[in-house]
Amino acid sequence: MLFNSYEFLFLFLPIAVGGYFFLGNREKTSEWANIWLVGLSLFFYSYWDIKYLPLLLLSIGFNYVISGYIIRYRKEKQKKNAKTMFLLGIIFNAGLLGFFKYTDFFLENLNYLGAQFPLLHIILPLGISFFTITQMVYLVDCYEGVAKERNLIHYALFVSFFPHLLAGPILYHRPMMKQFKDATLRRVDWDNMGRGLSLFIIGLAKKVLIADSFVTVVAKGFAHPEQLTLVDSWTVAICYMMQLYFDFSGYSDMAVGIARMMNINIPINFDAPYRAYGIINFWQRWHMSLTTTITNYLYTPMVMVCKKITFGKAMAATFASMFIAGIWHGAGWTYIIFGSLHGLGLVLNHTWKKYHLWMWKPLGYVLTLGLVLVAFVFFRAESVTDALQVLYAMVGGNGVLLPPAVATFMNGNFDTNLMALSEYDVPRKTLVVLLLVVFCPSSNNIIKKLQPNYKWAVVLAALFSYGIASLSQMTEFLYFQF
Repeated sequence: MLFNSYEFLFLFLPIAVGGYFFLGNREKTSEWANIWLVGLSLFFYSYWDIKYLPLLLLSIGFNYVISGYIIRYRKEKQKKNAKTMFLLGIIFNAGLLGFFKYTDFFLENLNYLGAQFPLLHIILPLGISFFTITQMVYLVDCYEGVAKERNLIHYALFVSFFPHLLAGPILYHRPMMKQFKDATLRRVDWDNMGRGLSLFIIGLAKKVLIADSFVTVVAKGFAHPEQLTLVDSWTVAICYMMQLYFDFSGYSDMAVGIARMMNINIPINFDAPYRAYGIINFWQRWHMSLTTTITNYLYTPMVMVCKKITFGKAMAATFASMFIAGIWHGAGWTYIIFGSLHGLGLVLNHTWKKYHLWMWKPLGYVLTLGLVLVAFVFFRAESVTDALQVLYAMVGGNGVLLPPAVATFMNGNFDTNLMALSEYDVPRKTLVVLLLVVFCPSSNNIIKKLQPNYKWAVVLAALFSYGIASLSQMTEFLYFQF
């Protein structure tokens, strides 16, 4: 079930929120509000394909049992047994993710080297990257003594909570457990309801009114990268950059908004990342819950292993962390290159700062977006070859093809019979969206400063109505496939 679907908007969401507060508003049934959310979250996940529900339940059940042993052995100071159970849990989660996500990639590379293994064509279950990493992080917290609370219903809700289940944000056990235990949060708070609904509608508008408007041109461009010329290739790359941001941040806004409507706070995932003036600053603004996870659970442990921390070792850990993050995003060399490019960018940015080298801030902004743009070309392309073809066209390798209107103005001296992406009115649309990115405050800042009144209600109603009218061509969120 998609957030941008009629059944979710007009059936599932009202029933979920209404049932939660109906049960939570009564002292005797208060805990049933959490049980209600668990049941609806499992239904939400099963709606896509019920045959993957046992996989999610197996993952939740196994990790809950393993975490119990880890906590128990820590209390009894049986460090060896605690470590054994911790490693068993990590291996299980990594193996589960590895089987579904990387088996065919591994076989493809073996076949490239001369083997002849048949591919299994395994379908990737929705949300497996997110519910797996959430539970791996939880096991680390259990092993470190940070997570101690034991409640099966709360744990199942922590993992399966439907707003974040399919594409994040990545949640942490400790703050979520506090909220699930607090019975006062199960009563309607109209301020949270209003702000949460506002954020949800803004996210919906981002998805259906902006991100989805780029679907056709991006799909057409990356399907035939060999036909792209200079103008087309830049148009396609920038359009995908806009599509991915508004699609993913739109989902995140909707997830945070739904949770807030139920008085539950989950992490904000985006803070105007395309205004970043350095790649360090970019990752402080883009997919922020992932950045926190990478820093706390990949980078920091790597650095702490070193007896003597040096700048070189810290940079090696930085690159390795982003390399792993690239692999986590998907099974393919394109994702590995995506992670590696960001790893190199972070190393260069940290080195620049270490030696206090000066850079004109607008130039830093352009270089940052340039690196992000190139990395996203690899992120979107079907293969490394396709990505290189797009980049080759972007440096003029396939010549210059001006939009028809410009070519006509120039007396028809330019060939306009190739991709002609401008037929979709892309340049004007892209310019409008770029102006939104540069000058409009982030959606979370809008909600923070929001002063509800009838004018805002009219704006929301217009956005929602326009969004509903645009649902005839419903599309999945891009991050569902990761």
